[in-house]
Amino acid sequence: MIIFCVNEEELPMNETSTILDLKQEIIKKYKLSTKYIDLVFLMDKPSRILGKFNVEPGKVARPFDRHRLDKFAFKDKIRVEYSQVEGYEPKKKVVMKGLGRGRGRGLGGGSGSAIYNLTTRPTSIFDHTTTEQSLTLEPQYNLDSIDDFPTL
Repeated sequence: MIIFCVNEEELPMNETSTILDLKQEIIKKYKLSTKYIDLVFLMDKPSRILGKFNVEPGKVARPFDRHRLDKFAFKDKIRVEYSQVEGYEPKKKVVMKGLGRGRGRGLGGGSGSAIYNLTTRPTSIFDHTTTEQSLTLEPQYNLDSIDDFPTL
């Protein structure tokens, strides 16, 4: 059981709960009008345990929402503040359409629904002819040839 202190009240959470479950519990307990909050850990020094996520003072990054509480290095009671966030959907899936295979933009087709339409951009806006340089080839030498390497 991990205990979080929010506004001088203790909020016990099960270790199998996630950070998002903690945020939802705070929203429900304090009857907040927003759907999402950001947590801020109020600590004097970081908490570290080998093999677990470090718990450092400051705002908790949103990608940690999906991780269970037993994956974090919580040692004692944790003092927590929250700030309300408007217009953020934690459960919304963001799908970006890949337009190529591998790295780079590519011109091949991909699958999925595109949020950003990258095909409206021109293929290249850089003038490649201005950077062309002539290349001089060095002569090829045969190491076994007496003509190329005469004896001394």
